[in-house]
Amino acid sequence: MNLLQILKKVKQKEDMRSLRRSKVDWVETGVVSPVVREQKHCASVEALHYMKTNQSIMLSVQQLIDCDTKNNGCNAGHSEDALEYIKKNGLWSESSYPYMYQSNSLGCKGNKTVVARISGFETVSRTEEALEEAVAKQPVIIRLKWPPSMHNYKGGIVEYEDLPTTLPDGTELRWHAVIIVGYGTDSNGVKFWRLKNSWGETWGEGGYGRIRRHVHNGQGVLGICAYPAVYPVVW
Repeated sequence: MNLLQILKKVKQKEDMRSLRRSKVDWVETGVVSPVVREQKHCASVEALHYMKTNQSIMLSVQQLIDCDTKNNGCNAGHSEDALEYIKKNGLWSESSYPYMYQSNSLGCKGNKTVVARISGFETVSRTEEALEEAVAKQPVIIRLKWPPSMHNYKGGIVEYEDLPTTLPDGTELRWHAVIIVGYGTDSNGVKFWRLKNSWGETWGEGGYGRIRRHVHNGQGVLGICAYPAVYPVVW
């Protein structure tokens, strides 16, 4: 690649960056439901379903807990496995298979009507720039390094700190899946990501949180770029 081609690619990236919206909030646009509940990985599929059909529907979390045998029910799991399950089986509605706050002792009770499907999912390169490009298109699922202090988060923009891999008591720091529903800049000029958690409205800012965006340490705040983000697609 010669110098002219390199300069052309740099200009193309700068042009794309300038065209990208400075603020994205999929909750404000109605794509993501403002209702904060134990969502697991249904929220991203609900958002995609709304974007494709303009129909808002709450999907069954309990189905993933009871029927996705590759994951761990109420004890967390992997986004990719959950999305693979949804790709193969589709999702039922929340009303037809409601959340029980625990695994069903009788196992998966099937034969419900599928109301939403996906064709698969895409992964995002592990940079904040790439994540920003993805979130500008739709909400995405990301794993964050989750210190005990985040359990008591009450609001504001979480700043970067160098988190250990092991806590003082010897236990490993846990990773926690959330939905990135947008990004913006506050009145002080601080750039942030907005995330939707699954711990109810009493956590954070009505069930949502914000962490600083574009931190040049490689992995970002709470290790936001440590794992690739994923999002469902319909081809």
